[in-house]
Amino acid sequence: MLEYGLSAATFVRLTCALILFSPSSAIFSQSPSPDFGFPLLPPTTWEKTSAKEWATTLQLPVESETKYQSSYRAYCTPQIQVLGANPKSIALIATDDHPDQLTIMFANKGDSASSYLRANAAANSTLRDITDIKRLIQADHDVLSKNISERLGKPSTQGFGGSGKAREFPQRWDYQGTAFLLSERPGEYCVLRILPSSSADQGGKTSRISDMTLRERMKSNVIHRANGDMIIENIPMVDQGPKGFCVPATYARALLYAGVPADLYLLALLGGTGVGGGTLIVDIENSARALATSYGRSITGVPPSLDFPKLESFFEKGIPLTWAMYVDEDINRDLSLRLKRRASADPDAWNKILEPKRKAARSIRKNPKNGHTCLLIGCNRKTQELATSDSWGPEFTERWITVEEARALSQGDLGAIVP
Repeated sequence: MLEYGLSAATFVRLTCALILFSPSSAIFSQSPSPDFGFPLLPPTTWEKTSAKEWATTLQLPVESETKYQSSYRAYCTPQIQVLGANPKSIALIATDDHPDQLTIMFANKGDSASSYLRANAAANSTLRDITDIKRLIQADHDVLSKNISERLGKPSTQGFGGSGKAREFPQRWDYQGTAFLLSERPGEYCVLRILPSSSADQGGKTSRISDMTLRERMKSNVIHRANGDMIIENIPMVDQGPKGFCVPATYARALLYAGVPADLYLLALLGGTGVGGGTLIVDIENSARALATSYGRSITGVPPSLDFPKLESFFEKGIPLTWAMYVDEDINRDLSLRLKRRASADPDAWNKILEPKRKAARSIRKNPKNGHTCLLIGCNRKTQELATSDSWGPEFTERWITVEEARALSQGDLGAIVP
């Protein structure tokens, strides 16, 4: 069960939302001290800085906004240079508008491979042509280490993150309450994490939310609409970008929602995601289970029949489900087109509109090459629909599919992360 490789149409929709940086843009003219040539430090102290304002300075669009946390992310063009290397993505994570961490991802097996394939599409290149991912990662690490050291001096080394394969041993520099952590995972990624020195001192560990508090929070996220929708709100969005990382992105969302710190690229490492994308569900589940257990959560399987009573037993508690399915290009496009019509139609009228789609579902043929994973976040008994949420950016936070279509496209793998 491999995840879905993005279609050209989907890629266009994603890339249209990205911020195109230019060396002549305003953010490059602001030079904090020391001179990084890029606003890598919070404008004031970490405690007094507004994440929204810092994201505006960095020209990072909103990725996710919930009651509890927010994130801003951009996938960068090749022209962008930060400390002598081209970042692939820049993300700012915040709690209550207070920035927690600025993460700059450089060469990695996902974005770097995708960029290579797009640049060499005319030559009919394949993933087998990519033999230098490790070299690209090493080169970025070396130039970043050199340029940061020239500004901040000799680094130290510390442990950061979880245990086992999740543990990193980055180089560390500090400047006026800000820590710079540079990590290289051979064949996986090179990343610069910028965070408060006090957070770095704790090794990236965060306090655990109690089971009772989490259960109450999850239940409060359930809303019931007049048309019969029961849906879960406040699930973080993690935009996988123009690469086949839907499995790690979906599990990152589910883990974050359950109060477990999770990183898209680290999950791709732990789950054995292939170069450019492609993850076996069983591998990512085992890795996610270890992370969840470390914070007192568990992963449970759910019967694959997509029966409403069983699904509702999770949704009414505010628990979303991870769902492995196959993408049908025509249905995928139609799900986005349905939203406006659905919002203005009463359930009876909407049911009539859906009748031909239910009938058409009988002739759906699954395409094994279009494996995909997303979240199920709600249902509607009146219209016999399920709410899906894809890791393709904010516009894919909520879409609705008939249960007939869902059953026809399902891979038969459902899971939940529970307190």
